[in-house]
Amino acid sequence: MGNNQYGDAAVAQAFRALLDHATRLEQAGLRLDQAGHVAEFTYILTAKQFDRIRKICRQQQWPEPNCRGIRFDLESIKHPLLARQLKDGCTADEVLEILTSAYCSQSQVGLNKPKHAQMVMFSGGRKVLVGKTRYQAVAVIKVCQEGTRKYLAPVTAFHATEAKVRSIS
Repeated sequence: MGNNQYGDAAVAQAFRALLDHATRLEQAGLRLDQAGHVAEFTYILTAKQFDRIRKICRQQQWPEPNCRGIRFDLESIKHPLLARQLKDGCTADEVLEILTSAYCSQSQVGLNKPKHAQMVMFSGGRKVLVGKTRYQAVAVIKVCQEGTRKYLAPVTAFHATEAKVRSIS
């Protein structure tokens, strides 16, 4: 197993732990924002992904991120989990597959054309099974700035057809 495969497996394990924790809190009747200090992790972009993001930022005249990681906590998991369950009827396992496929070493990066200061990461050749149909996994990330710190933050994640991915990226 190569380094990228170990890294992708570790990211999948981290997403699983965070998703399981979020599910347990919701089943206990607690809101995720009431959970207090809980686990979090950072997805580290590959050099190729980070270079592509910085190139898009330069082309669009957006702030260039100076941090290669994307931080995930319960709040950042909440939107894709609830949105995919409520809007699309996805199971927690399908949401997990969307997240782990969108945030992997083989994911490609593109401009999120409809939005300002947002990019998409999508699962190129890797498909996710939602229901009985195969889709691409897509993650939306945005550029944020606090003082001199410029970083990327997750917005949401979803599944889409190849045509949809082409239309937004």
